[in-house]
Amino acid sequence: LRRLQRLAMTLYICLMKRSVRTVALIVAAGSGQRLGGDVPKAYVNLHGKSLLAHAMEAFLTHPGIDSVRAVIARAHHPLYRKASQGLTAFPCVIGGATRQESVLRGLESLEGRGVERVLIHDAARPFVDHALITRVLEALDEYQAVLPA
Repeated sequence: LRRLQRLAMTLYICLMKRSVRTVALIVAAGSGQRLGGDVPKAYVNLHGKSLLAHAMEAFLTHPGIDSVRAVIARAHHPLYRKASQGLTAFPCVIGGATRQESVLRGLESLEGRGVERVLIHDAARPFVDHALITRVLEALDEYQAVLPA
């Protein structure tokens, strides 16, 4: 058992030392009131997965993205755990009262981690594809900020 614990700790340390240059920050802290329904918009089921899970998978499977961090409402934590089950991402961070404050909290949570580029994405937009992510990453090689159109 001790040997297994040492191996797990070594693996954890190696993973933590891995360079994480580019992170996708997926904002899912809103209530989705305008949509109505029983669950917040980010957790609405679409083809067997939540909108948030679709968005997270798009970024997690892109070779130019090193990690993903979701920003959620504190009350949505049980929904987030279910939506992110089986996905490997940074631990989520609790958002604020407004989208702007939630993005700020997400950005602040990445300070000191050596992150050089952050892509900010709304969880309620699940159809982001690899081509769009690639175009944004390529544009970030030339510009400090990019807004896809």
